Amino acid sequence: MDLPLDLTDHAGRKRQGRAVLLPRWPAGPAGERVAKGEDFRIVLLSEPPGGPVSPAEGVAVSAPARRLASAANAVREAAVTYTAGAQSGLALSPQDAELLRQGRLFAAAPLQVTPEEVFVEGKAHLDLLARDLLLSMAVAEYLSPIAIALRAPNAPKPASLERLKDLKELTRAVGGGSADEAPQASDALARLSRLASCADREQSLACAEQIYLDKRALMEDIYMLRAFRQSPQQANDLLSMQRFLQQAVVPTEEADLALDRSLAVEQLSFAILATEPQRFPPAKAMLYSFRRKYISEYREHHTRYWAQMARLHARLREEQTLVEALHRLNTLAELGPPAGVGALAAYEQLVAETAGCPLIGGVEEMMEAEVVCPACRLSMDQTAPVQRVEEIMQRIRRACDRQRARLSSSAVQQVLRRSNDARVEQFLRMVQASQLSSLPDILDDELTGYLRRFLVESRIQEALEPILDRVQEGVPPKVNDAQAAMREGSQLLQRAFQVTRRALPPGEPVVDKSPPRRKRKR
Repeated sequence: MDLPLDLTDHAGRKRQGRAVLLPRWPAGPAGERVAKGEDFRIVLLSEPPGGPVSPAEGVAVSAPARRLASAANAVREAAVTYTAGAQSGLALSPQDAELLRQGRLFAAAPLQVTPEEVFVEGKAHLDLLARDLLLSMAVAEYLSPIAIALRAPNAPKPASLERLKDLKELTRAVGGGSADEAPQASDALARLSRLASCADREQSLACAEQIYLDKRALMEDIYMLRAFRQSPQQANDLLSMQRFLQQAVVPTEEADLALDRSLAVEQLSFAILATEPQRFPPAKAMLYSFRRKYISEYREHHTRYWAQMARLHARLREEQTLVEALHRLNTLAELGPPAGVGALAAYEQLVAETAGCPLIGGVEEMMEAEVVCPACRLSMDQTAPVQRVEEIMQRIRRACDRQRARLSSSAVQQVLRRSNDARVEQFLRMVQASQLSSLPDILDDELTGYLRRFLVESRIQEALEPILDRVQEGVPPKVNDAQAAMREGSQLLQRAFQVTRRALPPGEPVVDKSPPRRKRKR
């Protein structure tokens, strides 16, 4: 017979399991195991085991001192699912409860609860046993790697709370020495000291789960402190080598060099230094071999990269006049919102990024002690932004096309043709002919300022026209109409100034070198 069990564990998680009654402990290595969908299993035996009991993980076994008198019906399955917190649906005779209370509990992880606490007054408080089992399993997931890392390559001691005392002895032996001077070792010492100071299972588990999400990191910290206790000099050397390997990024295309790096990373670990120190010298030789190859490859990459960046920089500078033309067009508020603002910002960033490295000719001397160039911090997997440059220039051209299309609109054309200015006429002909490449040659600050002023004046003229017509007719305008017209004119001027400030490159003032006013055509 069996009984379903539902409960909440130490972390507040819902857990499911089952209690089963067996006449005897199964023979063979398999034994009783947790089934699919279960978090734990509790096995009650009707008679003492005839041999050793080694439960699988997640299984707790309760064996009586002698064979139960009512073994045949000791377990009655409840009509509803058993809820932990209430008393168990297992009804035992006083004699059977006493035999189980006098018996033993078995589990893969050490249990804190005793048979005397589980079997009381003829009932089995299996919620207490299940919670203790789940807590012991969770604690063992941390105590086991601690026990292994403290003793390797020798066999570990039992994964009990006694290992935290051993861990505390290790932290005391290393504390105050050279480990405090190395940031990585000092951090590891702080983490392990905090864990070793925990007083009980619940506290140690909460601390371990908070500090070490990866149990391999826990073991590496222990190996690191063991290495500093054995040989501080070698431990410090290993930290320097690990830093070099972490920073020495190798692109996947460099298959041989990437393989050399992977082998060096694998061999240069604190686990090896602490447990097999005789392997450290050949591992260092492997690192030195990789570093020679890496530095040679890096120098060549640095030279190629900045040569390509110089070509891109020249390419960007060739388009400087077009960029300036777009900046100027964006100051014409009457054309609409500025175009290509993001592309213009990206262009300025690319110009700065491609400007060059000050050590382009001296990186050979600087690289002996450095992983990357100390000036530009270029990594080996970094490539020149060729596609990015082309993409930004295309976006800038499209933005210029949008502004040209706005200038080509009939409304803007009609306004500008009233200027009676030869340069404006030439500018309009280029716009109509879509001569984008020639646009920067004529669109200088002077013409831009004139266009900006003329377009704003035309809009203000349109706003004031009804009021001026009434003045011409000798009819006083309404006060509200006059005030509305003046507000619109003021807003047009303010918007023009705001757009101009946003559109111009940083540090470039608003320049208005307008030619003398000419009479506009009506």
